[in-house]
Amino acid sequence: MHTNEPFRLGIIGSGIVAALHVKAARTLPQVEVAAVCDIRTDAAEAMAADAGAAAYPGHREMLAAERLDGVIVTSPHTLHAQQTLDVAAAGVHVLVEKPMGTSVEDCTAMIEACRTAGVTLAVGHVMRFSETARMAEKVVSSGELGPVRAITHRRSARYSRDSRPAWFFDPALAGGGIVMNVGTHGLDRIQWLGGGEIETVHAHVWHRGGLEIETDAIGVAELSSGVKAGFTFTTAAVPYTDETLVLCEDGSLRWSATEGLWVSRDGEAEARLADPDEETADAFAAQLAAFVESCRTGTSPAVTGEYGRQVVSTVLAIYEAGS
Repeated sequence: MHTNEPFRLGIIGSGIVAALHVKAARTLPQVEVAAVCDIRTDAAEAMAADAGAAAYPGHREMLAAERLDGVIVTSPHTLHAQQTLDVAAAGVHVLVEKPMGTSVEDCTAMIEACRTAGVTLAVGHVMRFSETARMAEKVVSSGELGPVRAITHRRSARYSRDSRPAWFFDPALAGGGIVMNVGTHGLDRIQWLGGGEIETVHAHVWHRGGLEIETDAIGVAELSSGVKAGFTFTTAAVPYTDETLVLCEDGSLRWSATEGLWVSRDGEAEARLADPDEETADAFAAQLAAFVESCRTGTSPAVTGEYGRQVVSTVLAIYEAGS
């Protein structure tokens, strides 16, 4: 593929996240959304019409009919594995939404299938690509606050039946609840900024409202870097919270979705480094641009399959510890 040709993109699924990918693609002149598929044909047709793309009732039909360079998988979590295997078998690059899969075995199969096919496999931990994330990483990695000693992450999200599509409450499709879906963002932040993989976990997980999937989790973890971490994921009716506090030897960094990025040094009061990110689609656009670049150059993606598998493994460890 010549780099001056459009990168032809197919999208599996037509929900809210798929819409963000379509919006992101519009900002990238090198990307063309060529096809959308969903078993809900009316939804696929509506999104395809908006994107100027073709609509299909399933991913296999889309792969058979279209010449695609890459596919974004945004379907229910337990479907990610087989769909990724099918995309790889067609010789097409894959960006799969987080969580990458719902079992370590599925993630491994995805990694091996893409490696065998010689295609790129990237995992959509999109928060990595926000401006605030880049600034946070720069501050932490610079060493200006000293070594990271501990991290805490708190996240609230509505997990009642009227808060999201029904499949999120079906373990056979979602693979889990708030930890598998929302918690993966926090677990990514903890490991990314903590400079290591989570090795041990102690957790408590519980269910509200008679749901089969968990709605709340709290726990502590230790990273391979020696950093200690704590996390809380809750459906409690508190003001929306999405905040990571990085405690370093000589200061601290606070990354809040609602308040922006703050830093304190040598015991002094916090100073704001950046306002909250204004547009989610900007991070999706940066992620998509990075994916296209990886596919075209053969370089490793920012978030690899191996890393995505490790996050899934951590989620499963939390379930085991909290059972």
